[in-house]
Amino acid sequence: MKAHRGSHWSEWTSAADRTVLRTIEQHTNLMTAIVVLGLCGWGIVTLHIWFVIGVIAVGAAAYLLGATVALIGALVLTAVGTHMGPSFNLDVTTTLFELVGYALVARLGYGHRVTHATLQRKRMELASHRDQMMPWHVSNEIRTSLAAVRFLLFPVTDEQNGRAVEEAVKELARLENIFQQLEDERLHASDSQ
Repeated sequence: MKAHRGSHWSEWTSAADRTVLRTIEQHTNLMTAIVVLGLCGWGIVTLHIWFVIGVIAVGAAAYLLGATVALIGALVLTAVGTHMGPSFNLDVTTTLFELVGYALVARLGYGHRVTHATLQRKRMELASHRDQMMPWHVSNEIRTSLAAVRFLLFPVTDEQNGRAVEEAVKELARLENIFQQLEDERLHASDSQ
């Protein structure tokens, strides 16, 4: 009985772990943005306005130039901010907050760049996808066959007999053969390419 309870508990925790991790993965950008905004709020409250401006610059650099350039810029901004501060204060907490803020905003900017490029590529693929065109004679055959089937199944007169149904079945079979030939031609064309 205890083995069964342990198994049930293990299944429940595994399912809960998967749910929590999936939720974290799906909301990583949101949580990162909230942390960056919190750090910017900290920068404003503690009068580190250059940090807030630096966060904007690093995020833009990550989007426009890439994550590596943005992170190098972040290190330069942190070094300059540390050595050029009002009292040359080498405060470890401030430096860590700045580095974390810069790294997170670089991740967001670069992630946005990658997402934008992926969406742009998908749009281009969809735009370049050629329309599936059917030859005019095939379209006429289909239209004629469908009209024939309609008149054979629903004749204008009230006489309905088995011969009309047989002719409709033959016409449908002919139509099916046309589509099968088109499919075979398309397959042979793609095999030869």
